Amino acid sequence: MIFIENLYQELELWYPLLRLKEEGVETKLVGTGSSDLYSGRNGFPAKPEVTASSITSRDFDGIIIPGGFAPDYLRRYPAIINLVKETFQQGKLIGALCHGPSVLISADIIRGKRITGNRAIRDDIVNAGGEYVDFHTVVDGNILTAQGPNDLPVFMKEVIGFFSQTKPRLKSPFPEGFLCDAQLEIINLSSVVKGTAAVLLFFDSIASPIAQKALVDYNRLSESIHQLGGIFLAVSIDSIYVQKEFSNRLELAYPLYSDVSGDTIRAFGVKGKNDLAEWAVFMIDKNGILRYSENCPGGDIESLPGFKRHLETLFNY
Repeated sequence: MIFIENLYQELELWYPLLRLKEEGVETKLVGTGSSDLYSGRNGFPAKPEVTASSITSRDFDGIIIPGGFAPDYLRRYPAIINLVKETFQQGKLIGALCHGPSVLISADIIRGKRITGNRAIRDDIVNAGGEYVDFHTVVDGNILTAQGPNDLPVFMKEVIGFFSQTKPRLKSPFPEGFLCDAQLEIINLSSVVKGTAAVLLFFDSIASPIAQKALVDYNRLSESIHQLGGIFLAVSIDSIYVQKEFSNRLELAYPLYSDVSGDTIRAFGVKGKNDLAEWAVFMIDKNGILRYSENCPGGDIESLPGFKRHLETLFNY
């Protein structure tokens, strides 16, 4: 989706819109509901197709926020801010140009992030906890920012690259992948979850103290899922030897699988920095259909919105 309000920067709206359409990406112009027709800084009109209050983040794979003076209006609407927050939490694309990062500031999602934008909002970015980078285009996780219209070619190359590894869609078969198990055998993911409801976790590295604590905490969750007739499994890029050592030391009650090649991580669209997996959880029903996915930075799965509700219904399909 591309946000729109009055006094938007024309190039920063129409260039992304047309490039995405060229790539076959379905794109909607999303307005605040303040008008049925918006005018750009140079007077070029654009008509919103939906309003922010009529859609949810689940309906789209990302957001692009053009600059101009439009962000000053956009950031005033709770529906816009909620879409940005939820889309960010789901690990989907957040793209912002020029003054667009001001909307990200209002959504409070740039703390600790490397952000660029028009130099006029440098202090705003820093005061909101971000690191301002004076460079034409900056990528930090799922946040992509650029300084202005001249940077659109590089910006859109990054956007299209992001979508090329997006997560598989819900209510569709899960992507196949190869993993290494504790017996040092290369197996298909489908052979692990075939005919069984499964909760699949991707995490960065078992060498991380944060990961070790979270993995131990999952013993209780794993037991609950097992009692319901399902399985819980976790995947990282760590070698199986490292996983076995830590699994024994931490007394994990569920299997770890190694994806050293990163093929399965890429197939699920959760490749992060340094080729490590991003923290993310997926639910697969017994028929092999994806029913739920969510990024979970730090690994706190059970506090994710909708996790418990989706887990309760996972075994009904």
